[in-house]
Amino acid sequence: TIVYATDENGQRVHPGNAYRCPVPEVPDGSTVYAVECIDVLPAGWRRIDHHRPGDPGYGRPPSDFLAASSVGQVLIELDRLGVADRLSDKDIIEAILAAAADHCLAAAYNGECPGIDPDKLMRWRIETRAAFQGRTVEELLADVELARDLLEDAPHERLAHGVYVADLRGYGHVPELPEAALREGVAYITTVIDRDGRRKVVLGGNTTPETVRAFLDAWAPSQGLMDLYGDPARGFAGGYLPPHD
Repeated sequence: TIVYATDENGQRVHPGNAYRCPVPEVPDGSTVYAVECIDVLPAGWRRIDHHRPGDPGYGRPPSDFLAASSVGQVLIELDRLGVADRLSDKDIIEAILAAAADHCLAAAYNGECPGIDPDKLMRWRIETRAAFQGRTVEELLADVELARDLLEDAPHERLAHGVYVADLRGYGHVPELPEAALREGVAYITTVIDRDGRRKVVLGGNTTPETVRAFLDAWAPSQGLMDLYGDPARGFAGGYLPPHD
């Protein structure tokens, strides 16, 4: 049985409120897997996640991407329960590609994820993203090229001694920025708006563990960012701007 996590109004959660959602009622004796949702789990529930310290996949390297990613953890558990054979080979292949892309995209493009062909991953990402957006591959690639141009001309921000990233905080929403940054081999910071209206600064692109640590330990606190999150092993980080900012 699949139950979608919902907020107080019964709407499906999004990344900004997934851990604040109410705990749903389930039949007695159920085994429940909470996938990237709910802050404190009831006794006996099992967490599938890789975002926060203590999560099963947090801090695990690209070589363990399947067991580390939430998608991979679901696949492994379905296999353990003996129901993975309900998935087609195509479904499984695409889920494995999604697991690598979600857990450590930069590392996957660099060939650090066992069994993942970077060129095949790139083609799959472009085709599926274009289909999801209802656009052509050519239109999506045009956005990638525009984002690459913006990255080339963007100013740089010093996160710590010797650590600089492209600063796109004043550029508004830049479609396909993560894809462009990975192709350019650069890291960036930019401002995005969560669905609940909160603004946050995110670090993305071709980062290193040192870049993430510089963001979390030095730069983000100096900027007054709140509710910091990130994982040096996965190469991402972010923090929310104060409400009055």
